[in-house]
Amino acid sequence: MDSTPQIELQYAPVKELAGQQLEYTAVILYLVNLYRLRELLLSMSYLYNNVKMQPWPILFMYSDDLDDTSKRTEFTLRLYDFLGGGQDVRWFMDRIEWIRLDWELPDTISHDKSVVEPVFGDSWPGYHQMCAFFASQIFDHPRLKDVTYYMRLDTDSYIFKPLCYDPVDLFHQHNRSYAYRARTTDPDWVTVGLWDLVDDYARKDAVVERRLRTNGWVWAADRDREQMGHHDFPTYYNNFEIVKLDAFRRSDVRAWLDEIMRVPERIYKYRWGDAPIRYATVSMFFDLDTDVEEYCGMRYWHNGIHGTECSCTEQKRSAQTRSPTWFSYISII
Repeated sequence: MDSTPQIELQYAPVKELAGQQLEYTAVILYLVNLYRLRELLLSMSYLYNNVKMQPWPILFMYSDDLDDTSKRTEFTLRLYDFLGGGQDVRWFMDRIEWIRLDWELPDTISHDKSVVEPVFGDSWPGYHQMCAFFASQIFDHPRLKDVTYYMRLDTDSYIFKPLCYDPVDLFHQHNRSYAYRARTTDPDWVTVGLWDLVDDYARKDAVVERRLRTNGWVWAADRDREQMGHHDFPTYYNNFEIVKLDAFRRSDVRAWLDEIMRVPERIYKYRWGDAPIRYATVSMFFDLDTDVEEYCGMRYWHNGIHGTECSCTEQKRSAQTRSPTWFSYISII
């Protein structure tokens, strides 16, 4: 009987319990595809065993490669067995929702890769659509309309040691708008024009200019327009992140993100990633000392272990201060 559990993934009452008792709501969010389900098993296993938290919904967002219901059902049964079965596993899996994403290329972007000539051609257009989604489109997704926070994990995100705190509750208690695990950089060949756009935007907006200065923003090449574009761009390695959604729906933040999306080639040709865009956005519109936290107490793996480390209990007790400047971190690509 345990091998064929009756799990009503979309309508489980357990998903409503936390929101009824707390002053906020949250979701755990994965972007999944057919060819990465095996690593998702391990990520979900670590989440189940190592992260004790409120029973928030776990969203599996997918595209057309998982339209076949049987593939999703097969994965659900494999996950149930992988986690060991039983009532606790059923309750955990009752939180899962499958959310279909309808991704389309912008009207001005050809469907012919030879016409677009993307710099990241081997992963076009799927990777670029993912970047556009997490950089901007996610804040308008109807499933997240009334959600306070989302916690993102990738299918190969592994919280491989037990965590001494509820990551979302800690975020709420510390009154943050953004949390991350590590800073990295993206190379110049996938951020063509991004330094210049941040420079242009800051010169036109005194508030943004002042915020960057207060946050200790370091301009590449001393802000030399001739040289900036030859340097790597700082990123939040946002395969793990926690986001306060309303903070990124503010009119000033939206105007900046809309400006990026106004020229689709920035993402769909030059492959500006959501990671450097997130870093620029947070640095331009948030206070790094009070709004942002590095989850240094989390033992986390994604293509290696990155970021600074601290005691989990120490992070739980106190708010974090700003990390060192971006240029001390490695490039991932």
